[in-house]
This record gives sequence, C-alpha cells and structure tokens, in this order.
Amino acid sequence: MKIINWNVGRPSKTKGEKILEELNKRDADILILTETNSSIKPQGKYHEVSTARLERITDGVPYKEGEIRTTIWTKYPVVNRYPTFNGNTSVCADIKTESGVLTVYATIIGILGGTRPSFKKDLEAQLQDFDKLFPDKQVCIVGDYNITFTGRAYPSYLARQTLNDAFQKFKLKNITVSVEDCVDHIAISNDFIGIQKPVIETWNGNKKLSDHIGICATIME
Repeated sequence: MKIINWNVGRPSKTKGEKILEELNKRDADILILTETNSSIKPQGKYHEVSTARLERITDGVPYKEGEIRTTIWTKYPVVNRYPTFNGNTSVCADIKTESGVLTVYATIIGILGGTRPSFKKDLEAQLQDFDKLFPDKQVCIVGDYNITFTGRAYPSYLARQTLNDAFQKFKLKNITVSVEDCVDHIAISNDFIGIQKPVIETWNGNKKLSDHIGICATIME
C-alpha cells in the first residue's frame, strides 16, 4: 500500500501539470492533497472525497475558483463519510482496504500556519473530532499538521507533545517522524501496520513545485 501526502501550495496551472506528473508516476493507493484545486486529478481509478469548494473569500482568505483545502483520493472503496468540525478544512472517510476498514482523517491544522491564533483553535477542535471519530477504529491522520516532530520545534514543543499524546491515546504511529523540519505527516494505527516498517520517500526537496515536500509511505502487505 502506498500513501502519499503533499501540500501542493495552491499551484498555478503550469505547476499543477508538473505536480500531476509527479503524482501519476508514483501511483498511490491513498493520496491526500492539501491546498489543492479541482484541476489536479490523478490518473487512474480513484474515488474522491473532498472538503467543500471554497467561496471567493473564506475565513478571511481570498481563493480562486476551484480551490480546495483537502482531498482524499483512494483506489479503495469509500464506505462511509463523517462530518468534521470544519468541512472547509478537514475531511474524514472510511475506506475498505485488504487489511480492513481504515478511517482516514485528512486535514490542515491552522490554514495560516502554526504561529497564528487560529492554529490553536483548529488543533483543539480537531482533537475533539478525534475523540468522536476514532474509538475502536483503525485510523490514519494525514495532511499538513503545521507541526514538526524532529529538528526545530515548530510552532512549539507544546504543540508537538499535544499531538504525540493524541497518537498515544489512539495507538497511532507517526510513520514520517524521521523526516526532519517537515510539517506534513502520516500517523496510522499500530494494529494496521503491524510489524511492518514503512518505507518513506520524499521529493520536491528544492521546493520548486510547492513550498512543501511530497511524502510517500509504502507499507508492505
């Protein structure tokens, strides 16, 4: 199973085409894009679950037509979808994999970054989502956390510890923790990955296509 996580940075048409090339050659089973738009559609038989289409001005931020904050693309059947605290930012769905149903919560924590007051409010609200949605489920939290877990502590050690506590509470492993100075992560239930050690690949290290690197986690079955 391949899981890709990439904040594509609200790309221009030209960059969007190059981003699609990168995505298509990796052929993910589950693909989460943040700061994306409706023109970025990966090649293949994917099901799409997205946050709401954004108004011209949403939450005080100007957007262009077709922009979307978060999308789940999956080759697996989508069997359920759940409401989240903010349908513009977070999307949650059950997908049916060979290893059982996986609840995927895809999100951005703090659309303006980790240092703005809205970050703390987003984090608190999403923790409440976790409490409602995650008990007794196999879970994957993926997206732009706006939190680093190695290297420089951004936005703070407290934010890092808060999410680490949530991972421990719901028995999740942050499988991208070794990627330094990175705010985009994938945390997944220990029971789902078992004894497997996911293989992590990154690209866009020069930040030319987006100001975020792309991350692919391959979990052997």
